[in-house]
Amino acid sequence: MADNQVLDPVEFSWRAAILRAAFSLLAGIGIVVAIVGIGLDFFFPYTSPGFNLPQLLMVLAGLTLSLVAFAMRREDWRRRFFRKVVRHWTAVILITLVTLVVLEFVLVAMGMGTYYPTEIPQKWIEPVPWWRCDETGCRYVYDELVKACDAGVFSGRRCVVNRQGYQDSGDFVAVDDGDDSMRILMLGDSFTAGYNAEIGKSYVETVEAKLPDSVVWNTAIGGTGTNHALASFASFAPLLRPQIAILGFYMNDFDDNVTPIDSYLEAVNLETNGMLMIKQYRVDVWGNVIKLDLQSDLYYRQHDVDPPASEVKRIVGMTRLGSLVLRLMDALGAAIFEDARFERKVNLTRDYLRQLRVAAAERGTALLVLLVPHEDNLDNVSERYQTTVQLMRELRIAYLDPIDSLDASDYSATSDYHWNNAGHQKIGALLSACLESFFASGGFAECKYVETP
Repeated sequence: MADNQVLDPVEFSWRAAILRAAFSLLAGIGIVVAIVGIGLDFFFPYTSPGFNLPQLLMVLAGLTLSLVAFAMRREDWRRRFFRKVVRHWTAVILITLVTLVVLEFVLVAMGMGTYYPTEIPQKWIEPVPWWRCDETGCRYVYDELVKACDAGVFSGRRCVVNRQGYQDSGDFVAVDDGDDSMRILMLGDSFTAGYNAEIGKSYVETVEAKLPDSVVWNTAIGGTGTNHALASFASFAPLLRPQIAILGFYMNDFDDNVTPIDSYLEAVNLETNGMLMIKQYRVDVWGNVIKLDLQSDLYYRQHDVDPPASEVKRIVGMTRLGSLVLRLMDALGAAIFEDARFERKVNLTRDYLRQLRVAAAERGTALLVLLVPHEDNLDNVSERYQTTVQLMRELRIAYLDPIDSLDASDYSATSDYHWNNAGHQKIGALLSACLESFFASGGFAECKYVETP
């Protein structure tokens, strides 16, 4: 600056205000880092339990950042600090680098895992021949699945499949015009497909047993959402001409509806020779859906992280300190964008439900939604469950809410969240009674569990 140049006091005040705001923000970030450090086990996986050295370092770093930032809000402190940094910049850089290296080795010694896997195999999965997805949805390839079952790859319910590729014991055969049987089209995901129930004891099979004069087609496929149910209805309603279509709606359908109907890929893990279903898409914080490549990108997803957006981010995520930063950013991003992401999921689900209601009405088919509560909802109804009920009322779709009929004993005792035999049969009996009322009177007036908005 020239000796005769006068500093604009307005510009100077604005610059000072901006610096104060910036250092106030840094102080707040320091407090957040310290709080996250205290609750590191809660926020991030791959950390050892108990208040350990990485947590202590994170708390100290956060408090130090906060105290320094508060001090730097004062102009005289800022001037003094920058003069010392300029005078001793070599020492500052050297101390910073040594500190970072030491912290990295400490975190390695403590066993903290990296954000990204350190080695990416060139090929680690092979798509299975018995899984197919197209514009009509996803399903099994009958001949190939039969071969896998004969070879002992699968057993039990997994091997119950019809020639159309669905887990139904009977083939789907077009109904004659003169057929006056009760015709029911089942739509949904793994609950409706009968996961975790013995053969003959799923809720759909219970309905078939209690209504022997009915024709029931089960088009459910595990891991799918309402968009898949819409495609199934379009494919099979013209053949069955159902009087009623029943959609089993589980709360993760909100998530499944964000991605296309071929969301999941079924493949063989070449590292373990085990079977897996893995999502072929990721959704960024702005809601953009991105399809992943078959090998490296899906390997990242298998490790519960999105593929790195750049080589720099990948390298940072392979260090322990960088991993802490990326996990902190994930936690903050989840908190900041969660409401917007859920609103988008609700809007998409609303649209698919509306399309399904219209498609059913055009065919003269009554639509009933079976709400599937998570075990945790029995004691504390979640926001998602409440939102689902609100959508049914808003769209004027009849729904069956079994939450008061279920208890913890109706769910699997393992980590599996599906109904066990008892839960399936309880729902099957309840649904059968409501269907008998529907076919006898043309409505659900006699069924206390069905709401007809």
